[in-house]
Amino acid sequence: GSASVVQKASARPTRGQRSTSGHSGAMQLKVVLPSGEVNVPVEPNSTPGHLKENLKYSIRVPPKLIKLTCEGRELDDIKPLVAEPNNLQDGAIIIAEAREGVPEEPATSSPKPSAQPTMIKKEEPPKPKKLKKDDVRPTVADGDVVKARVLQAGRLAWKPEFLEGKQPKRHLAFMKLEAVEEKKTYPENEEDTLPICLGDPQTSPVWTAAAVQMKIGEKAQFTMPRKLVDFDPEGLNPTDSCQTWNVELVAIVEVIDVQQDFTQLAHIEKEGGKERAEDLDAISVHWRMRRWMAEGCPCIASSRERIAILPGYGLVPIEDQNAPPVQVTMGEGQQEAVECVAARCGPGGRGHLYLKSDALRGNRPQGCLVIDVEVVAMDACRGPGSPGWRGWQSLVSERETGDQWLEEADQRRKQLETFGTLRKSTGDSKDAEAHVSDQVHKFANNAARRYRRALTWLEADDQQDKKIQLERSTVQIRLAKASTLAHQRFGEAAESEPGAEEKAAVEEAQTLLTDVLKNAESSKNEQLLYECLKMTLQVWIQAENASEARKVLERLMGLKPDDEQLKSDSARINRLEAALTLKQGANTIESVQKDLQAAITAVDKPKVSECISSINDMIKGGQVTWDTVRTLKVGKDVGNAMKMGDPDIAASARKVVGEIQALAQRAGSASEPPSAGGDAAALAATRRSVASWGAAR
Repeated sequence: GSASVVQKASARPTRGQRSTSGHSGAMQLKVVLPSGEVNVPVEPNSTPGHLKENLKYSIRVPPKLIKLTCEGRELDDIKPLVAEPNNLQDGAIIIAEAREGVPEEPATSSPKPSAQPTMIKKEEPPKPKKLKKDDVRPTVADGDVVKARVLQAGRLAWKPEFLEGKQPKRHLAFMKLEAVEEKKTYPENEEDTLPICLGDPQTSPVWTAAAVQMKIGEKAQFTMPRKLVDFDPEGLNPTDSCQTWNVELVAIVEVIDVQQDFTQLAHIEKEGGKERAEDLDAISVHWRMRRWMAEGCPCIASSRERIAILPGYGLVPIEDQNAPPVQVTMGEGQQEAVECVAARCGPGGRGHLYLKSDALRGNRPQGCLVIDVEVVAMDACRGPGSPGWRGWQSLVSERETGDQWLEEADQRRKQLETFGTLRKSTGDSKDAEAHVSDQVHKFANNAARRYRRALTWLEADDQQDKKIQLERSTVQIRLAKASTLAHQRFGEAAESEPGAEEKAAVEEAQTLLTDVLKNAESSKNEQLLYECLKMTLQVWIQAENASEARKVLERLMGLKPDDEQLKSDSARINRLEAALTLKQGANTIESVQKDLQAAITAVDKPKVSECISSINDMIKGGQVTWDTVRTLKVGKDVGNAMKMGDPDIAASARKVVGEIQALAQRAGSASEPPSAGGDAAALAATRRSVASWGAAR
């Protein structure tokens, strides 16, 4: 399974791989195989050994049994192609063959030629959705779908069920269809079958109407109205303008409708062992993604992907049936489709998940897909006493996995700082911001789940062991960071008040850190104490408690006055205090404004004077922003007070108008005009800066 340099130079990188520069700097070689010739672009510094890894799929022997020669001399496997003694140049011709004495493949005169490796068609696009004026599924009436004659007798009767409404199960029919007038077959490969879920509102009802009239294994000719056939919003069934169809019902299986809405259909072909994967279990699997289309279901991605050199094709991605399985962790949401099948199979099991275009859209290509999953093995480390338990090694591994997720979350959080610098966001940037924000929450939550499990395991161990105590405190600090980050608000969401879940996370973090603080003080561990206080500071800032944050900051500065990071923390607290003051001012001026309106209506001049004076003091004192004054239309009420005819009130009101104008001018002198809801925006900016966590290592 080793990746060759040919693959790195020529294959399109998969998700998570770094992109290469294409074929720039690559050299062309002509490789002569027993079955034909092929031109191959390779990296000059790659080796013949790398090349053999790609040729083994064509010659069908292990790489060490392949012989590569150029102009009669055998190439050195470990030396670069262009270096001594190989000395290959651009355009060189290489003969590739099996070494003498290696058994040859069966002769081509055999009735069944050896199977070609499955090619992965990465560029196969999803079938475009058909635009129609009317997306309403047509209704089949009596006499619309008529069985004209039986072409092949069926072998097994079946009972139609689960066709309408919410159902835990469905019937998935595997068919072969032929449009007689158009002379087209579906799927296009005669060895394949077309899966159609009976009763599916996203497919034409004619195929369900035909299936219920047939036995399994039967082939019959039907007549049906063209208008009823022409309904296919997801690209799952034929839409040819054809009235006569030959329909073969190859098989019918019961599948699980995961959401009971036809969008996720799980077909468990083989259940495997009795054991089932639980949350955070590591499972070894093979997976494959196929397009789900009427024309066929070609493979477009696979965990077994390798690069082969095939005559007539050149460098192509194929499935290597000998490739080792890949590991997936249950519940972490990185491959939700794989997890969905694996949760229903034991080791040795096999299943398929049929996904509509809007189902489980994360980490997968667009369009309708079929996900094939084989569960190979399971590593169920569930704590002390479980089969996979390896003691201290398991504890450290669990914490380190949490650390990796927390680092990923922190990296995404830093990306959000770029969005936070924008005064106005476009629609695209808002979508990007929301996507990154979701990743922060998802990755931080994955980290928190790991830390919680590690903490549970630690609490079952000897609490007097100093190593256990230190590890427990470390996990508690990181759990506090992960759980609060998992609920951190970003972008426009930062303008809202914290929800119940965030408040609970903050409260839990404070409890965890209080426990760590006691342990650090009793053990006189200064490093642990400092890390705990720094994390406590971040939690108080997220809780928008400036006074408590200030107390912790003062204690930190007493411990390490030269820490530059504390200056940034001090600036964040200052911004938080200013934002909270503005927020309080906005609430206060709105209350005073309502009192002013009531006093004007009641012609209560003393009260009007009092309110005018209060508004003037708040504006002069910088307790409110222009955005708040403008949004509340304070000037309008001040103007109404001037119209009361009292010269003293009018004079006071004119002073307020002057202050409002000055406030507007100061706001207008900024690089961009202020937006509505400035007090909330100021607090949101502070909340965004709160996300710049200190290094709680």
